[in-house]
Amino acid sequence: MELNVRKIELELERMGWSMAELARQMGSHRQLVHRFMTRTENGLTLKTVERIAEALGVPAKDLIK
Repeated sequence: MELNVRKIELELERMGWSMAELARQMGSHRQLVHRFMTRTENGLTLKTVERIAEALGVPAKDLIK
């Protein structure tokens, strides 16, 4: 599974959030969010995509390529 990183970046920009703030909203570590955003082979799970989507207020399907 691969994230639509551009969509996440646009949502972060719209909300005025950094990756660190996204991590805080997810209850996760900044390093983990950074890893998902910068690597294609990253062990990403559907549950993590759902957590990102919930934090950003967007459908999870919009965050998957």
